Amino acid sequence: MRLISLVSLAAALVVASPAAARERTAPTVDQVAQALADPQVQAGVATVLDAFAGTILDTRVGPLSHYTDKVRPDDTLHDLARRGDPDFDRRLQQRTRGAVALAGRTAKDAAVMQRELAVTAAKLRALFAMSAAALDAATSAPQGGQ
Repeated sequence: MRLISLVSLAAALVVASPAAARERTAPTVDQVAQALADPQVQAGVATVLDAFAGTILDTRVGPLSHYTDKVRPDDTLHDLARRGDPDFDRRLQQRTRGAVALAGRTAKDAAVMQRELAVTAAKLRALFAMSAAALDAATSAPQGGQ
């Protein structure tokens, strides 16, 4: 769920310019779903997420090299990841793009469910109102024989 939230945030950053972002409210679920359905937005969001991942992966861990022989003095997290999986970069990029696409589908489904739940809530409110009216009528009616 955190990944979907991060993807939604990244989508909002890509869709809105910095000036407009200060003046606008957060996008609706429908707007996020529509934006994430656009392949260009998906590519932009994936690029933003890649930049976040790249920044974290550039963290130098070399100072810890004297604790283990798996870390070299000039290593970054990226070096360690690549050493453990030579195909790390390709897999990370595929997973990022897949997560963005999944977030788009999830946002679309959430928008549909939001509408469905609103319909159900309206029906329940009507039923509660009828039940309350019936209870009020039953408790305020004069009791026979008293």
